[in-house]
Amino acid sequence: MRTVFREQLIELILKTGMLDEKQIASIMLEKQTTGKTTEQILIDRKIIKKEEIGRILEEYYKVPYIDLTKLELEDKKLLRIIPEQIIRKYRVLPVSKKDNVITIAMSSPNDIVALEDMQIVTGYTVKPLVALESSIVDIIEKFYVLDAVEESVKEPVIDKASLKDIEASNEKEVISKAPLVKLVDNIMAEAVRLKASDIHVEPQEKSIFIRYRVDGLLSTKELLPKAIQSALTSRIKVMAEMDITEKRFPQDGQIRTNIQKRDIDFRVSTLPSKYGEKIVIRVLDKSSFALGIENLGFPPETQTRFEQILNAGSGIILVTGPTGSGKTTTLYSVLNRIKSSTKNIITLEDPIEYGLLSGKARESGITQVQINSKIGFSFAKTLRASLRQDPDIILVGEIRDEETCRIAINAALMGHLVFSTIHTNDAVSTINRLLDMEIEPFLIASSLIGVLAQRLVRTLCSHCKEMYHPPKAVLESLNLKSNEFKEIKFYRPKGCKYCDNIGYKGRIGIFELLTINESIRDLILGKAKLSLFREVSGKNGMITMKSNGVQLVARGITTMAEIFRVLPADL
Repeated sequence: MRTVFREQLIELILKTGMLDEKQIASIMLEKQTTGKTTEQILIDRKIIKKEEIGRILEEYYKVPYIDLTKLELEDKKLLRIIPEQIIRKYRVLPVSKKDNVITIAMSSPNDIVALEDMQIVTGYTVKPLVALESSIVDIIEKFYVLDAVEESVKEPVIDKASLKDIEASNEKEVISKAPLVKLVDNIMAEAVRLKASDIHVEPQEKSIFIRYRVDGLLSTKELLPKAIQSALTSRIKVMAEMDITEKRFPQDGQIRTNIQKRDIDFRVSTLPSKYGEKIVIRVLDKSSFALGIENLGFPPETQTRFEQILNAGSGIILVTGPTGSGKTTTLYSVLNRIKSSTKNIITLEDPIEYGLLSGKARESGITQVQINSKIGFSFAKTLRASLRQDPDIILVGEIRDEETCRIAINAALMGHLVFSTIHTNDAVSTINRLLDMEIEPFLIASSLIGVLAQRLVRTLCSHCKEMYHPPKAVLESLNLKSNEFKEIKFYRPKGCKYCDNIGYKGRIGIFELLTINESIRDLILGKAKLSLFREVSGKNGMITMKSNGVQLVARGITTMAEIFRVLPADL
């Protein structure tokens, strides 16, 4: 979100001497890693009190302050008085109307042009109030997307008789017309608003469920009539350039579009089922894809050690975790950090999720290759070909078999820096996984320089989280000393309008980094037990994912329930 207003708020507080440049940098970093607003961070850090924000803004703008978190917009017609493009352009929100006067909450109430435009458009006298930009934008996004979806669902899309008469040859013509087009567009817009990673269009016996995966969990948001299933499915397949006449076999496709001035890719997959084709759409929001190691949420010690091994000239670095744990994001962030016009970087991916140099015509140095196993263009075969392309750095999307693993290790031993992913429970278990692939211990010890394990946990909504005292059993499970219990403030989700009554909003990573030193190499050569690996890595300073999670709990960012949800019971 654009932060002109919030930066102005910081500048106002900076003038009071309560902030310095170092604190501002720290605030910006926390905002990126937690998703909190700047003003919420200022409050959490006790730099200002919540009630002081209004006073500061009132003194600066010389108009009354309104706290929109307490506002109940009972009459939604108010928001239709001003055109949507004006509301979005000036970050304004109509809050009340009496006689010939309309009261407007504004992020910049001293904007004369905005005031004049609204008076001309509405014909009312405009009375400005000052409000936080983040609060205004939250209400705008929630109202317009949900309102549009509700209206689309109410509209008759195609009647039952028409559906029966549609033939494959002319179905494209029918489904390219409103209101079906509007319905599909709004389903996708709602996914972007919710920051969903996936959309599920799930046909059942009497209806169609529209579900969104938000922060790793699925929830049902819409229930559509069964009568529109054929047209809805065909519309999505046409947009994804699929064959609408083929309903017996799975298909894959892609949709590229612009929503709310953001470039969005939708990767579409269909699967024939008992009640029709189920569609799952992966949402790839390029504009919100943070490509910076500092944005991933590493503990400072882990980030320092990780950046040190990235400076290695050769070797193999593995990132491990289950599907959906953010491995691709981490690896893309790494490549963004180390890319250079003096290096030749080749990535082997299935699929390519983001263009690392997309839209950057004056940059070079990264070649992304799409794996296609259907025609024999496998990871192993492509990796062999890549070694003849004079690479400095190679990213192998995933190590799935012994052949790919051996080639990757040989590439590392030949002087290349290799990155890849693998599926294991934690960093230490990766060594056992490589041994299970029948890779010789001396090859692992000679080539492996680091293993990063990670998970994604949901972060508490900063607007409604509440403090509580956990049961004794929970405290004992953390393996903390009794005097440490008092230092941790536990919070739990409550639910409010800002988080759709879930209690969580956004995600953050928890990490553990195993760096390979002489003591670990000796254990690899001796095929030591996992317990011994964990003991020695702990002595070497490795912070486990569980410990990293407890740190986040102590900072009020997440909950122990989330840590237990994503980590195996034995970790």
